[in-house]
Amino acid sequence: MNTIYLYWQNLKKDFVDYVKKEITTTSHRNDYGRSMDLLIDFAFANNHAEYSPEIGYAFVQAEKAKPYKGHSSLDRRRATIRHLNVFLYGKNHWQHAPRNLRTHKSSHEPIKCPEQFSEVFEEFLQFLKNDGLKDVTIEMYRHYCIKSMLCDFAQQGVKNWDDIDARVLTAAFSRAKNKLRFATYARRLFGYLLKVGVVSNNYTGILPMITKRKTVPSVYSEEEIKRLLDSIETITPQGKRDYTMVLIAVRLGLRVSDISKLCFENVDFDRSIIKFIQFKTSVPHQLPLPKEVADSIRDYIDNGREESEEPYIFLDGYGQPLANHTVSNIGARHIKNSGIEIGERKGGMHALRTSFASQLIEEKIPYDVVRYALGHVHPNSTRHYVQFALESLRACCLEVPPPSGLFKKYLEGGM
Repeated sequence: MNTIYLYWQNLKKDFVDYVKKEITTTSHRNDYGRSMDLLIDFAFANNHAEYSPEIGYAFVQAEKAKPYKGHSSLDRRRATIRHLNVFLYGKNHWQHAPRNLRTHKSSHEPIKCPEQFSEVFEEFLQFLKNDGLKDVTIEMYRHYCIKSMLCDFAQQGVKNWDDIDARVLTAAFSRAKNKLRFATYARRLFGYLLKVGVVSNNYTGILPMITKRKTVPSVYSEEEIKRLLDSIETITPQGKRDYTMVLIAVRLGLRVSDISKLCFENVDFDRSIIKFIQFKTSVPHQLPLPKEVADSIRDYIDNGREESEEPYIFLDGYGQPLANHTVSNIGARHIKNSGIEIGERKGGMHALRTSFASQLIEEKIPYDVVRYALGHVHPNSTRHYVQFALESLRACCLEVPPPSGLFKKYLEGGM
């Protein structure tokens, strides 16, 4: 008998025996056997002599291209590969391509600070750190100041800090794409330089005062939130995780950074509270934990979360913590896939936080309570979130007055 054929048949037999011990439901065991037959067909069609996680991943991708109705068939194929990998390797590659298949974009080399500014600029960054700024903010200062200021100064022929005058500064400002950030960072940088005696004049006063335009907050109605939650499947581990994160955003209004960094120690199921240090403000925050949210977190931990020693609750398919932008992308993807008519609104986790605040205002919750729920320290921070509570604004609507004067003549075609 063909040795390759014998290998695949023995693999199927051994795996099915393993499944019988691990899976008690007969119908599920039959699904794994059917999926193994399809995997073997795929292996022979692509000349694969032996199984590997890479082949399992390729098989799932091929199954995705088939016109299955709904998600159940694809979920069975994915579950089969997941259990097969555990059976053979003790590892779980169910969610993404194995690491050696993932293509990583080579990161660009960081922009180097011109040598004449380097030493003092590093001292400025250390000053920011000592002043309590977070590492992520300091890195923003590093990247933007070097790219938009210091490199521009060097290209203008500036050899030392004290040679930077009004002409040099305004020339760099005119070329900056983000003029608000340029002015903000320049004022802080040159304020420090003047304070420590590196420069004798601070010319940032000539930069215009730029006011950041407040955008209209994106708000989703209670019906749209329900549609969003109903659209997220909670069968697969990934679905359980995504549903729980979105639920936390719409029921508790947490920031993306606080969702991604939520740890086991932050959730007290016995007392029904969630307690953590806010990443953005470093201020302690405590909220009641609704039963709906608690049950979803428990379900994900017990039936979906990857095995990992990480203290963070939400993990990727390799048991690693989720980055902030990953959580944002997950929210945006589910809003888009829910079929909600987004229009010109933003579709992301922050819009769900805004919707949470808006719903509280519409329920006539006191302003200070809303501010506390959002974790805002400054009293004015919440105004941007709640000023467009639509139902509340409807009570302030005035009737449109009838046209008169020249405008009336225009409408009547008399002009």
